[in-house]
Amino acid sequence: MANLLGFTSLALVSLFTYFLTIRNPGIRNILFAALILRILFLFIDHYIFPLPGSTADAESFESFAWNLGKDGFFNLINNFSGPDPYFISYFIAIPFSLFGHSLLMAQTISLLFGIASIFLVWLLAKKLWNVQIANKVGWVATLFPTLVLFSVIVLREVYVCFFLLVALHGVVGWVKTDKFSNIILASLGFIGATFFHGGMIVGLIVFGIIVSLSYLNKLVKLLTNFRIKFKFVIFLGFFLIISGTFVSNKIHVPYLGTFEKGTNLEFLTIKTSQSTAGEASWPKWTVAKSPIELVYKGPIRAIYFIFAPFPWDVKKTQHLIGMFDAFLYMYLTILILLNIKLIWKDPCLRIILILLLSYIFVFGIGVGNFGTGIRHRSKFAFIFILLAGPLLKKIIFKKT
Repeated sequence: MANLLGFTSLALVSLFTYFLTIRNPGIRNILFAALILRILFLFIDHYIFPLPGSTADAESFESFAWNLGKDGFFNLINNFSGPDPYFISYFIAIPFSLFGHSLLMAQTISLLFGIASIFLVWLLAKKLWNVQIANKVGWVATLFPTLVLFSVIVLREVYVCFFLLVALHGVVGWVKTDKFSNIILASLGFIGATFFHGGMIVGLIVFGIIVSLSYLNKLVKLLTNFRIKFKFVIFLGFFLIISGTFVSNKIHVPYLGTFEKGTNLEFLTIKTSQSTAGEASWPKWTVAKSPIELVYKGPIRAIYFIFAPFPWDVKKTQHLIGMFDAFLYMYLTILILLNIKLIWKDPCLRIILILLLSYIFVFGIGVGNFGTGIRHRSKFAFIFILLAGPLLKKIIFKKT
């Protein structure tokens, strides 16, 4: 029965991919290649040997999902907890409660979000650049190792990637059209990502500040001419209410906590010490021992978050896999820096870059181990690829 559920799920995801290619023939080869590659790795994990990261947390998420879902759908509704580190388990528990237990089905849900994410980043690249660059972005996203891996195992990363890309579509739409509906789309995307990992709320906060500053500037200009636009007033009022509620510590976000806790430098210094542990930990000198050290070690930890392990951090053979992953981010970062003037001139790309830097800084504080860092930075792999798009090498498959 479990295999039947799993293969039925695979068939439905394949059908979904096929319909995407019918509506968007320009991405046909990319999506089919992504689907075949991911199904291959899914079968390797399921039938031959476990892939890296498919045990430990992945098994815990899947096991808890079945514990939640085995008592039926209505019991699941009563146990809804909102944003939570184990929200992925609740999410997977929904089909478990309706159809039964199947690890392959749970992995196929990750596959669905992985394919959808490639489609979304391709669409986004087409909006920001052009079709040729979108195809390069799509191919790199299809072949990027960690994006392949996390699309076939039961971890949160691929879900976060999907909702973050939804948010970026809203951000780009707002910049280009100034429609309120795009602000809602961006907010829903950031909130969706936050359900799977609390740290993703940073994007919503940064975007809210950017929109507020833009609307405040426009409102001041209108008022000098004795005019007013209620859309600006409504948004600014809503933003002030939400901000006031958060600042007053009435909102608790997983990973960040309340405003008081999340902005407490002493608490953050303790967090850097707690996270910097294990055989794959960053060097002890990256630990901030005081609020002052946090100020100048924060950027260093952000660099370690993206680029660790460095060659001098490699202690075991498996650490070489992490170093290869880090080299890919180094390559993408170099391309972004080479293209930084063009990125900064474009308002859409500039906001995306600001969002990326904000995430890197926050996760640099919270992460202190390159084993978990590899997982966490994959949440932003699509953004790296997107910003590096114009300078990516074209991938060509020659016919023999």
